[in-house]
Amino acid sequence: MLIAKEARSPPQSPRCISIISVPSIVYETLSVDTKNLRFESRLEVPLSWEDPDLSWNTSVYHHDMVVLPVSKIWTPELHVTNGVQTTIKHSNKDLLVHSNGTIEHMVIMNTVVGCEVNLYNYPFASDFCAIALNVWAISGCGMFLDFGNVSTTSANRGDWLTEEVELNAKGGRDDRNYLWVLLKMRSENPFLSLVLPSILIILADVGSFALPLGESKRIPFKVKLVLSFIMFLNILKDLLPGGGQCSPIIRKHFCFCLVILVLSTLQSMVLTRLAKCGTLWPCSLSKSKDSLLKDTDNEEESKSDIKASEEEKNTALQKVVKFLNKMDAQDQKNAIHHRFANKVDLICFCIYLTVLIVYSFIILYFSFGSQCEINHLEFWH
Repeated sequence: MLIAKEARSPPQSPRCISIISVPSIVYETLSVDTKNLRFESRLEVPLSWEDPDLSWNTSVYHHDMVVLPVSKIWTPELHVTNGVQTTIKHSNKDLLVHSNGTIEHMVIMNTVVGCEVNLYNYPFASDFCAIALNVWAISGCGMFLDFGNVSTTSANRGDWLTEEVELNAKGGRDDRNYLWVLLKMRSENPFLSLVLPSILIILADVGSFALPLGESKRIPFKVKLVLSFIMFLNILKDLLPGGGQCSPIIRKHFCFCLVILVLSTLQSMVLTRLAKCGTLWPCSLSKSKDSLLKDTDNEEESKSDIKASEEEKNTALQKVVKFLNKMDAQDQKNAIHHRFANKVDLICFCIYLTVLIVYSFIILYFSFGSQCEINHLEFWH
């Protein structure tokens, strides 16, 4: 008799309002995509509503309740207002109908919601995301949801933890219900894999100032640090979104550290050149000057040799003494260059260390003392 009624339209009432009761919701966070700013969740939603057309007289039909196939009865169609992709499945092919017309059923929803998670303090991020769960209603006519309580299951998903889920209604309106999900990031993994290596690379660069300028060890070491840091920067690019209202401050931190490493490498290259040649001129110009000096020395030596052969006064011992004097003068000149380059290197090290100390206080302030706010309900405007 009930199937023959073909009750496939929503129940009608004189007030044009149907109340759909949701006694409880079981919520589960499936995944959080920080790259595309989306998160996926699963909801088990039991539904209860009244349809007078499906009631019967128990004196005629001696059953307090019956089971009917879902395909033969109208069921409420839930939708997620801010959902990117939502699939709704019936938990069972049957539903329960009571003699007074009350119907009980359950649906399982898998929804992907666009949520601009506040990653400003990444990896110490925590933020709310909304799941706007509603049914059809227009101009005060239609269906409205009457929610009960919310419970969570499997709160741990990857690097994100679901701390709390509560039900709210925007502006007190019955047609704007949403789940307010508090997500908190587990900072251990990203801190150990990104932040800590960046700190250690900067400390290694500071320690590289202890390497001598004259030897070819400092510059290759600094180049390796720069390449290592670029690798971590590429990893960070794959984890975080390209933009947003609250851009992660860790991206600015990595860019600053990369600039500091490159400047430190360039400074070492310049000072190594200064310590070796005593000038910042390109190698071709400095070599031409040295060749000119050598040519003049050769000319003087040839003249002196001719003169010595003519006068037979110079001996091999005088030539050796002259050669040793030139070597001593060159060594003194190189020592002066080294001392000057080392003084400049010490000044650069002090400036470098001061900049890092000041920057450490600034980045700590913005990471823990500064906040960025995002309106997660703007999809209703």
